[in-house]
Amino acid sequence: MQERLLDPSTLKQLQAEAERGNAQAQYVLGGAYYNGNGVARNLAQGAQWLLKAAEGGYAPAQCDLGVMYQKGVGVDQSFDNAVKWYQKAAEQGDALACHNLGSLRAKGFWDKKLGFFQRMKLARARSDYVQAYTWFTLAAKLGHAPSLKDKSVLERSMSPSEIATAQRSVEVYEKYFGPR
Repeated sequence: MQERLLDPSTLKQLQAEAERGNAQAQYVLGGAYYNGNGVARNLAQGAQWLLKAAEGGYAPAQCDLGVMYQKGVGVDQSFDNAVKWYQKAAEQGDALACHNLGSLRAKGFWDKKLGFFQRMKLARARSDYVQAYTWFTLAAKLGHAPSLKDKSVLERSMSPSEIATAQRSVEVYEKYFGPR
């Protein structure tokens, strides 16, 4: 299926709504710049509009911004900012953000500025299977089916006490943020 390009009048309306502070319009406009949909592709400008939408509390923008920080696309790569934005989206019940936090914690963070062996060492240092299991469980409860498989794979590398700790973390999270 081919993506429909935004026409100039729609883009103008979208820009006006985004400038008035409409987080959904900011999100769509950010996506338009990020993907070059009806405008010249501009990753930095896409990131700026996504940031505005994310700061406005729009969970899909928070999750997408987390991806951008994790990969260093349109923004400087940052583990802390990736986690920050994924966490904010996850707190609103965004299943993909929960899954992405699980993946980030399972695999670790791959800093593009480092050499291969340094990246491997840092990734291992930042991986946390208990947290990964927690996030995969929450994502699965929110309906993200691939998280079930990832949780199952991860479970094979965990001790029974680590699994129990992760399950308690899920209960605490659900108590604080509501059942998922």
